[in-house]
Amino acid sequence: MRGGGLLLLCWLACPLHAGVFKYVNADGVVSYTDDRDLAAPFNPEELEYLDPDPDKVRLRYTPSGNLFIINELHGPVTVSLQLSTRVGVESQHDLSAPIVVPAQSEQFVDRLSYHGDGTLAIRHTFVIGAPSHTQDADLVVPFRGRYRISQGFEGRFSHHLPGNRYAIDVPMPEGTPVLAARSGVVFDMKMGFSGSSQDPSARARTNYIRLLHGDGTMTVYAHLRTGTARVQSGQSVSAGQMIAESGNTGYSTAPHLHFALQHNDGQRLVSIPFHFQGQTPQQGMWLGN
Repeated sequence: MRGGGLLLLCWLACPLHAGVFKYVNADGVVSYTDDRDLAAPFNPEELEYLDPDPDKVRLRYTPSGNLFIINELHGPVTVSLQLSTRVGVESQHDLSAPIVVPAQSEQFVDRLSYHGDGTLAIRHTFVIGAPSHTQDADLVVPFRGRYRISQGFEGRFSHHLPGNRYAIDVPMPEGTPVLAARSGVVFDMKMGFSGSSQDPSARARTNYIRLLHGDGTMTVYAHLRTGTARVQSGQSVSAGQMIAESGNTGYSTAPHLHFALQHNDGQRLVSIPFHFQGQTPQQGMWLGN
């Protein structure tokens, strides 16, 4: 590589903290901020929570010019690269195209050379999962017992973002067994947080388990009780298998289970409708036995 230097910067597409906004300014630059007022003039998009650690997906660049993506998660991710300039950059492939990186792998991207002035910065964002087109699924009720849905699809209190629009909240005592809604693999999980708050900033301290299924969809089980996981990342689970206990962690007004079915739509992680034994879950409906 001749001319300027190259700097690799890691930037996560799905932020760890609630209240993070993505916006594109007048110059077309994509930015992320927790300052709503700063982003407001640019029609910002509020991003989701329940996200893996950002350092689980990172770039590696060798002195010979080879660029790699490392994915330590137990499921695929879709990575996008952003170059600070394309002037003086030579590559063999189209670096503007999303790159799907399989689970637990290091993938070669390209051999780069840079002949420009100054420093070439390469940032990356990622969305968990590989793009899929699944639109619905019939699932097993994800808990043991019989409880009533307090917030259903498109709930006004907190189910208004793409990642949770088709989610349900089910109040239940802490310690209720939480079950896998379908067979899959534990994609990622966080179980070390304790306590709850009605402040939305507490979303970042929510315990959850995410399962990856054979059709590319993912189910997520949130507000779980601290340290109660019965599974570990990368483990295969069967439908109906106990995976943890319900709790009251993170942004939560009372003990309950937050549950959603999601998929990567090619641009972001979105929730999609689902059924339990052919029935669409609705607010006020009783679930379980």
